[in-house]
This record gives sequence, C-alpha cells and structure tokens, in this order.
Amino acid sequence: MIFIDTSFLISILIKTDVHHEEALLLSNEIYENKLINNVVLNETLNAFTGIGGKIGIDMYNLIKEAFEIEYLSEKDYDDAMDIYLNYDSYINYSDCTILKSMQKNKISKIATFDSDFKKVKGLEIICI
Repeated sequence: MIFIDTSFLISILIKTDVHHEEALLLSNEIYENKLINNVVLNETLNAFTGIGGKIGIDMYNLIKEAFEIEYLSEKDYDDAMDIYLNYDSYINYSDCTILKSMQKNKISKIATFDSDFKKVKGLEIICI
C-alpha cells in the first residue's frame, strides 16, 4: 500500500500544475492500493474552490472511486499532535495527520512533491 499526498493528487488532477506530467507518468507505475485520509481529501477538494460545484463533486466521486480513504478519529488527531510536537512544528499539522495514517496502517511509502517528508526517517518517497 502507498499513501498519496495532496501535492501528488493535485498534480494529477490539475493540468496546469508544474508536476502534472511527472505525476501522470508516476501514477501509471503505482500498482499497489492507494490510501489517503480525510485531510488530504479536504485539501484536494479545496483546490477546486471557486471553479464550480459540479467540478468539485466530480472530483469527490473520482477520488472516492480511486482511493481508500481513512477518516481520522479524535485519537488520531491527538496522536498527530504528538508527531507535530516531536518535529517541533517543522512539519505542518496536516502532514502529521498523514504520518499518523501511515503509522496506523503500517505504510512506509508515500507519493509526494512535498519536500518536508524528507525530514522523516524511514519513508520511501517517490516523486521528490
């Protein structure tokens, strides 16, 4: 299983994104199950704000079909705060929820263009 970060997902979905072509090529090489969490879902859908509700609902349905979505519990958010404190806020809280989801699901591989994940030991990062 691989975790898909917001930066990678947006790069796939938005043709004008600087990483669009690279993300498309790499996405064709990802054969394992793909996981996102509700924070990634929110961040991704927010990227479509202001361009029409129909596009937003289409993106929502596409994402639900293509990815497993983990909905975080209150404890997961608390644990993500512990991760945030561990990195002394050098990794943003949203990314800490991703690390929590990865930890919880025993995932060490992430597709991302976010260089902050380089600060985390033990991750196999594709894309950066």
